[in-house]
Amino acid sequence: MLKIFYNWENNFWLFFGVLLVCFAVSVGIRYQQFVTWKKTPDMFFIGERPMMTTLDAPYWLRMAREYNEGTFGMKDYLRNYPKSTENFRKTYESKLSIPKQFKDHKPESGIKDSSLETKKIHYKDIPLLSFLVAHLAPLLNYNYYLTGTLLVPVMASLFILPLGIYFFKIGFPVSGLLGGLIGSFASGYYMRTSIGRIDTDMLNLFFPLIAALLILLSSRAKSERQVLLYSIGVGLSLFFFQWWYNKAVFTWAYFTTLIVFLFVKKIRFDTIILSAFLFVLCSDPKIFISATSNIKGVVDAYFINDATAQVFVEKGVNPSTFPNTISTISEANKVQLEEVLRRVLSNTMIVWAGFFGLFWMVLFRWRDFLPLVPLLGLGLLSFYSSNRFIMFLAPFIGIGLGWLLTLMIEGGFIFWPTKHSESKQKKGKETRLESKKFKFISLLNMEYDNSLKNDFSDDSIIKKNIHRFKFLDFQGFIGWNWVRQGTLYMVMGIFFWVISTQTAISFVPGPSIHTRIYSSFLEVKNRIPNNSVLLTWWDYGYSIIDATGLATFHDGGAQMSPKTYFIARGLISSEPDEIFYITQYLATEGNRGIAENNTSPKDLLRAVMHPQNKPWDPIYLYFTADMTGKYGAISKLGSWDIEKGGSKPRGYQNLACNKITSILMNCRGATIDLRTGKINSNLALRRLIFIRNGQVFQEKKFEHNNGVTLQLIVSGNNIIEVQLIDEEVFKSNYNQMFLLGRYRKDLFEETYNSFPFSRLYRIKY
Repeated sequence: MLKIFYNWENNFWLFFGVLLVCFAVSVGIRYQQFVTWKKTPDMFFIGERPMMTTLDAPYWLRMAREYNEGTFGMKDYLRNYPKSTENFRKTYESKLSIPKQFKDHKPESGIKDSSLETKKIHYKDIPLLSFLVAHLAPLLNYNYYLTGTLLVPVMASLFILPLGIYFFKIGFPVSGLLGGLIGSFASGYYMRTSIGRIDTDMLNLFFPLIAALLILLSSRAKSERQVLLYSIGVGLSLFFFQWWYNKAVFTWAYFTTLIVFLFVKKIRFDTIILSAFLFVLCSDPKIFISATSNIKGVVDAYFINDATAQVFVEKGVNPSTFPNTISTISEANKVQLEEVLRRVLSNTMIVWAGFFGLFWMVLFRWRDFLPLVPLLGLGLLSFYSSNRFIMFLAPFIGIGLGWLLTLMIEGGFIFWPTKHSESKQKKGKETRLESKKFKFISLLNMEYDNSLKNDFSDDSIIKKNIHRFKFLDFQGFIGWNWVRQGTLYMVMGIFFWVISTQTAISFVPGPSIHTRIYSSFLEVKNRIPNNSVLLTWWDYGYSIIDATGLATFHDGGAQMSPKTYFIARGLISSEPDEIFYITQYLATEGNRGIAENNTSPKDLLRAVMHPQNKPWDPIYLYFTADMTGKYGAISKLGSWDIEKGGSKPRGYQNLACNKITSILMNCRGATIDLRTGKINSNLALRRLIFIRNGQVFQEKKFEHNNGVTLQLIVSGNNIIEVQLIDEEVFKSNYNQMFLLGRYRKDLFEETYNSFPFSRLYRIKY
């Protein structure tokens, strides 16, 4: 009878139904974002192609398309120009290979260096995300962008299922359900997995939670054979996670977790050894061996916030140092404690309550939390390292809140007598007290296992009273238990509905690339030769390659090398010659030439500014409107002192002005007198420029030797943007060529003008 009492504690099918509802809510709300997009297609679609909300998406989708077309890996020469081109290889085939620290970071895919020769494609060569899109795209008429977009709601919500089942297994279903809902809609995760966000974040919670669930089940197996089967499952889950995310350090972390957990659960030593062997075998021994060496790479990528990148140093050589590009990437930036909390729930008091509940839950049930240690550790890193780790923290806040909610509701049901027991107080007093004692102790600190049942079955009081359980008594208990479970899930649902306004549930993302800018990619493709190369900023590199089929110098997977510094330097320089020669050097020498001439800052700059070879292909300078907002990051890298270190970033300051006349401009925080050329009667104004269609149509200079410049961008008869910039930004190649349309006609030729969205110049080599 006691066994039946335990089985009814939490009905699995009732729980599973609620779990599917939570999953459906997560999927449905994300899909609703796509429905919202379709209401204004001009903002979110180019033809039948939905725009992406991450700049990495085109990379994964291009891999999927090339896989289906049989050209996978044959077009990598388009990336990281000129490294993979045939001309470059022939020129440098007899020279030493480039030092490791000057190589660009490869994308997280395991893709090998491209080759122009046809090669056999192994399924593991293609990233798992691209592999899935490639096989599903035929169902949607090979619309890869639509296929990837519709995958997002389902894949981003999948983690809710193993998380819910995990906490059902340890006796706290509400913690798993609430952890899934809060984790799904916390801004730290929801904004990274919203519609159009085709990237690895979609399953970066799912695979670790599957592994944790299987580790938990391995300790509860009824036979050693089942322990081994679950260990195989853990290894396979890490195999697929590696294929998905290509971070071997996770394999090492979960191997350690599995072994420690089996020891804690006192599984036989020979079974643990065999489990370890099966894990390594199923997760891929090569991956496991590489995991240790991969740890340093993870530390360098996520935990080191040094602004200086490593450089190649030889004895007796004092080479240049280069800025660390990762310091300009927003998702890798560290945020303050309060901001971390707000990216889970905007009401930080609720987050602290979740932390409190989580702490006490871990304290009482620490053994059950061991499989979750790697994931919890990543979440806690959000307080120390990059804000990208907040997505791992959010579910644990929901878990803690769910535990507090469970304690309150269970407490009421444990100590509140039923109507049936009230009518038989004297007869059932001892049995009821022991049942309450059993439930409450188990809720706090114990597991429902066979040894516990045996211990309680030996209790003299229960032995004395168990025969007095009649059918109606037990039937009444079952009804009361169903009411308890229904109340738990109903209150949990109401609680989440109330606090959902504290999440990012109403967020609808905009495209990472404005549709007018993306349209200009397609126009550029039709205007210049197919063998052309575009020098632009790295953020749009993946999209440009995918849309145009043209090569770029760097992109989202090839932006960490010294080449990025020189591109930034050329953009912010006031000398047109500088960007001309930098581009020529990079197009013919690349990172190899930088490494070979990096004996000192002077030697390197002398080599870069005096290139010896002419580019093999047409080179174009491509400006896009986003670079104005990113100018601060570009300036931070480009103004780096390669000898002493440090930089002096500058940028554009946009003013919000509500009244503009011929003599006065009223802006938020600034009053500009256009007669005297003074801002707030203090800051001198050097010039006032009106820009239309990328040309200066009116310019007024003030009699101030020093001061700032005010640039007003006009569309029709309306001023759409007011920019305040200093003299260095005003004279930069970017400002002069993109915004003002001023350039050296002996060095450049304007090929395409789609101002204010993009602008293209051919460099005359």
